[in-house]
Amino acid sequence: MLDRQLTHSETNFNAKERGCNEINVLLERLDSPANLGSIFRNSEAFGIVNIWIHEANRGYLKSNRLKRTSRSTEYNLNIHFYEDKASILDTFEGTTIGIEITKNSENLSSFKKGLKSKILLVLGNEKLGINSETLNRLDRNYHIKMFGTNSSLNVAQTLGIALYEIRREQI
Repeated sequence: MLDRQLTHSETNFNAKERGCNEINVLLERLDSPANLGSIFRNSEAFGIVNIWIHEANRGYLKSNRLKRTSRSTEYNLNIHFYEDKASILDTFEGTTIGIEITKNSENLSSFKKGLKSKILLVLGNEKLGINSETLNRLDRNYHIKMFGTNSSLNVAQTLGIALYEIRREQI
């Protein structure tokens, strides 16, 4: 029998049914609708429960670029808008995790099971990263080990790598 790509209806990768941790995403203000579309696509693929987006990015949902990149995955996500991320961080009942290279960040490959059942993954702006005030409110901060001379990755690519690493530890 020849191998073939499965259709959406033939797959079942449901994170909740697999007993995986609940992962939520909080995004700092982004600069690109295409990045937000890719973030939606990654988030839906990895079973993200909620995603918080800065109010200034609300208009991106109407962008044709976002729609092409997201492939309608935004309709499968619980999307919330915020103006004050501090209130989200302060009231979140779980582990808050940033993905940012800092003096004290841990290698993402050291991520282990055993964190609280709910995770809030925080990602920064494409150019500025996660601001210092937010970094200092987080329970943990991880970075993705890189081997080139560049010190950053695209925010959507970063999310995909981080979600893969976290989910890999949960299966």
